[in-house]
Amino acid sequence: MSTTPTQPEMPRSETPAPSYGTPRWIPILFVILFLLGGYLIYAGIHSDRGLEAQLSQSNSRIANLGSSLDKSNAQIDDLKAELDLTTQKLGLTQQQLAQARRTATVLRREQISASNKLQQQIGQVQQQTQASVSQLSNDLGGTKNDLAATKQALNKTTSQLEGTIGDMGVMSGKVAHNQQQLAQLIRLGQRDYYKFNLHKAKFPTRIGPVMVQLTHVDTKHWRYNMYVTVDDKRIEKKDKTLYEPVQFYTSQAMAPLEIVVFQMSKNEAVGYLSAPKQPSEASASPAAN
Repeated sequence: MSTTPTQPEMPRSETPAPSYGTPRWIPILFVILFLLGGYLIYAGIHSDRGLEAQLSQSNSRIANLGSSLDKSNAQIDDLKAELDLTTQKLGLTQQQLAQARRTATVLRREQISASNKLQQQIGQVQQQTQASVSQLSNDLGGTKNDLAATKQALNKTTSQLEGTIGDMGVMSGKVAHNQQQLAQLIRLGQRDYYKFNLHKAKFPTRIGPVMVQLTHVDTKHWRYNMYVTVDDKRIEKKDKTLYEPVQFYTSQAMAPLEIVVFQMSKNEAVGYLSAPKQPSEASASPAAN
């Protein structure tokens, strides 16, 4: 085994190394760094707390916003439902409006048709009225002519009525010879007239204020017999002729009553009884009934 030869040690110098002191700025730097680190730590902690507060506020705002959003959604749903209902009602109203318009159109057409028909009817009525007026004018003209003729005939009939002396010698008024002349006497209204149609009978018949019984009719010689009962007195009138005034008095009359027969047939006599009007009597003649 080989041995490495050692070299002889060099003699060390005894001169001492120079010594240097610690700089002052280093401790100051440490202090500054320490303070800066503490500040940073404090700032970080304070910043975290601020962030937590802001986060809490943000969460609260988010919750409030969420609640508001829910309310808004609920309101939107309500508005949507109301909108749907309003739309349905609007659709129904439009249908009703359309129906009303159709009804109004139909009514208008019917009104126009009815108006046209009414105009036609009015025209027809006017034509008929004009025709009726023309016919009435013609009829009125004819009536005037008839009235004139009737008046002329009445005047002629009145002129034909003759006054004569009765069977008691008293001047009679006008004497009617037929129904037409009797009607004219009734119109004159100077006396009360009672028409009769007597048949031969065993019992009397009441005519106005008296009782009359026809006992005989002679159509060959135009004579008749009768009894007149007045004021409980039975008076015989015998052999009286046509148109002869058969006169008699009553206790209540100042002028005589008269019986005139102007038509005869077998067992029958037709004529009238005339009596003077009493002051209390109505102006209408009993014969007019």
